[in-house]
Amino acid sequence: MDRKLSIIIPVYNTKPYLETCLQSVIGQTYRNLEILIIDDGSTDGSDMVCKAFAEKDQRILYIRQENKGLIGARRTGVEHASGKFLMFVDSDDWIDEGMAAFLAEQIQDADLVSTGVHYETKPDIVTEYLDQYDEGEYHGADKAFLLKTMLYDKESDVLQRLTPWIWNKLYRTEMAGQVYRKIDTDNAFAEDGVFLYHYLILSGAVQISHKCFYHYRYRTGSMFHGGNPNMLSDINKAYLALQPDFARHPFHEDLLSQLQCWVTVTAVMAVNGGMGFSPQCQIPEFILDTDGLKGKKIVLYGAGKAGKDYFRQLTKMGYEVVLWVDGNNQQTEGIHSPTEISKTKYDLILVAVSRQEYADSMIRVLLDMGIDQKQIVWKKPVRTF
Repeated sequence: MDRKLSIIIPVYNTKPYLETCLQSVIGQTYRNLEILIIDDGSTDGSDMVCKAFAEKDQRILYIRQENKGLIGARRTGVEHASGKFLMFVDSDDWIDEGMAAFLAEQIQDADLVSTGVHYETKPDIVTEYLDQYDEGEYHGADKAFLLKTMLYDKESDVLQRLTPWIWNKLYRTEMAGQVYRKIDTDNAFAEDGVFLYHYLILSGAVQISHKCFYHYRYRTGSMFHGGNPNMLSDINKAYLALQPDFARHPFHEDLLSQLQCWVTVTAVMAVNGGMGFSPQCQIPEFILDTDGLKGKKIVLYGAGKAGKDYFRQLTKMGYEVVLWVDGNNQQTEGIHSPTEISKTKYDLILVAVSRQEYADSMIRVLLDMGIDQKQIVWKKPVRTF
């Protein structure tokens, strides 16, 4: 397929990252591109970088506008796109050279292609995030299943099985335009999800791939990683943006139930860090069954959501945590490598994860270290919401 593909790049004060981003876009192996740079009122010299690239590559259309926010910039890009298909790249991220070609090949008769992401969760720590569906095309009954589980799957207790981002996917331009005409630019939170879920209930077949091409950059100064005191009201705006169309859909019961679960979880996340509240004000997602732990020297294994909830509960109630370990989060103060277990006197190792398959994997690691299975404890936690 050699149909024109539009790449929309909203830009706002990202000068230090722009060259890497734009080089990755103009270097795509798929050549039939239209590259739309939407400068949303930058004041840091980003405009000069964009203009320099536009002068050297005739495929680039540079548009400068007064600041309208991310949704406003993306909408302008969609309005000016002339390609049959389009994709988005944020100006502080970058993409592998084969991404556009792969997406163009994959879409066929589908309305959306979704791929994986190289996601920088902290500086220099990169995780691959994939859609939690098997690879392949989802249409008919399979597409119905996707819609009924994309935001929250009750059976597997998984939130957002479909990656909720806008930029690791390919869309049909005409359909994207229909969606953007109805989205309010005031939705400053979850703007990707608001667009994506509107698009999905309008679309036909969806193609899922686990290949990763997109590189998301962690920036400490971004709104996403800073405290947002308006987060609860922003969550409500996202809910109100999706609720009417979800309510009118044939799968309205499933869609509204998922949406309500998403609101509940994100509201708790807002209190637990998104709004910048003190850790003392946090709401536990997981409650630990403490039976049999009194008087024991405990090694806590796991520093994810469950591990952090366990640690707060154990220390507040006076239990003795002699060591806290995790295989991935050792850069966090107070958390150590599992190799430290052999140097510690303990009575039991409490595995702190919510899902059986994660617990099984961690227990295998401990057993391979020569630890007695009788000293390993995993209890499925009780969820509070």
